[in-house]
Amino acid sequence: MSGINHVAVWVAGILQFVLGAGWYTALGRIWMAGIGKDEIQLAAEMGHSPLPYIVSLATGVVIAYTLAWLLPRIGAASAAAGAKTGVVLGLGLIGSTLAQNYAFEARPISLWLVNAGYMVVGMGIMGGILGQWRKTA
Repeated sequence: MSGINHVAVWVAGILQFVLGAGWYTALGRIWMAGIGKDEIQLAAEMGHSPLPYIVSLATGVVIAYTLAWLLPRIGAASAAAGAKTGVVLGLGLIGSTLAQNYAFEARPISLWLVNAGYMVVGMGIMGGILGQWRKTA
């Protein structure tokens, strides 16, 4: 972990978290329809718990650390190469895993588009940041 720019990782993780706030605000109705719940049901189940937000931020930081570790090993040393890697991993690993799960859960494709789309875009942004903003020697 010594070659990782920890500031860049945290910035990337926080930006992915902020993207999620905007993404799910804009696509919240589609997402709620996809999970079969409305705002009242979600509020009753979650209350005012900060846990989902904490988990979301922590997950973003973990993904950012993973990308920061991986990008130099595959030679992705620019914003474009990092973004491309993030998009490919987001779609190839997360998007495909969600598709597999959603197929067995009989979830609508609209839910997959919202959730996988968020991860693909978010990982692309994180990869771009981390590919460009490397630790200086």
